[in-house]
Amino acid sequence: MILMKYKIVSFILIFLFAIASGVNATVVKKAKCEGVSLPISSRSFLIGVTPTFKLNGTLEEIYGTAGSVADVMNLWFVNVPWYNTTEHLKKPETQGLLWLINSSGLTPIFQLNFWTIKDGKVVLQVPPYMNSTTTNLGTPQLRQLWIEQAVNISRNHHPKYFCIGNEVDTYYWNCSQDDFDNYVSLVRETYDGIKAVSPYTRVFVVFRLDTIDSYNGWFLIEKFDKNKIDLFGFTSYPYMLGYPGPAWYENPRDMPSNYYTRIMNYTGDKPIAFSEIGWTSSARLRGGSEEEQVEFLLWFLEHTKNMPLEIVSWLCLHDLRTVEEETSPNAKPNDFAGLRYKNGTEKAVWSYWQALYAITYVSEFPEAWLMFISLMLVTIVAISIHKVTIKRSKASYLNI
Repeated sequence: MILMKYKIVSFILIFLFAIASGVNATVVKKAKCEGVSLPISSRSFLIGVTPTFKLNGTLEEIYGTAGSVADVMNLWFVNVPWYNTTEHLKKPETQGLLWLINSSGLTPIFQLNFWTIKDGKVVLQVPPYMNSTTTNLGTPQLRQLWIEQAVNISRNHHPKYFCIGNEVDTYYWNCSQDDFDNYVSLVRETYDGIKAVSPYTRVFVVFRLDTIDSYNGWFLIEKFDKNKIDLFGFTSYPYMLGYPGPAWYENPRDMPSNYYTRIMNYTGDKPIAFSEIGWTSSARLRGGSEEEQVEFLLWFLEHTKNMPLEIVSWLCLHDLRTVEEETSPNAKPNDFAGLRYKNGTEKAVWSYWQALYAITYVSEFPEAWLMFISLMLVTIVAISIHKVTIKRSKASYLNI
């Protein structure tokens, strides 16, 4: 009987070990089956992409494709001001979209942004019903409304990630430098409000790295209290520097080797999210190509592999315009920074991005082993209970 028990326990533990190992083996197999070479063999960061549409594509198809090559996505609502976000999220069509996002295996990064562009100018976004004298982020009523929105969203959805200001240096350089300190203090208060109702939500703000570099605006990062922010976010399109004039960097190899690592001089050991990166394939608008997109991705991975990355997101899944629209006077280089063309055709960078997604994500190892340990503990507890039951049964039998 005792020997049989040990055999059963051994079998169970070996079976659980095989399950835990199998989780990792599957991931490694996915990484090895790709026919491309990457400068990294594992990643500790999530990767994302914006599910932009292809011609004649359905919602299910687009999000399904995005979910096959990404972990996270930026949740942007076009033409929805920040002060209406809570109500917008309650709408049935928005709930349906969130369900589709989650069912596609994507984690949405929730967003609130206090500035917008009106008539070609960067302006503070203020509800129309507020007093017309509300012109800055120091106004108590505006601050209270902002914090309420952030708290309501966090309480209702418990987002894994919450961006409470996108490309915030835009506001400093193009709207109000005097008001920026009001925003910095608002971030502190908003952080506390979010954590009170959703303690595990990761809160961050986003800067335009390329603009900070060209304007020497690194001091803006240092304004923020690092105890009231979980990670720092950046967008980066190096090929756009100098636009519409000559490009500062015609090819990724022209970039200085510390282009990204110097971020840590100002963020310290805080994790970093690249919420948008990319390189255009438009030869007409910026001298780009499919090959340069691949070169940029490989250059980026090589030169950031020693950074505390938490998220790396490519700008978009599909180009925003068709190849024929490249001659449009309104076309911009970023319209052609997709992993695929507008018609759905894969670009050269697509297979490299697939390989990056398939590569071993290091946090999967602890998850697998945690599952193994948890199941092992359950088994031990079950066996212990079984032993107690047998002893009680024997005692009852002897007392008959």
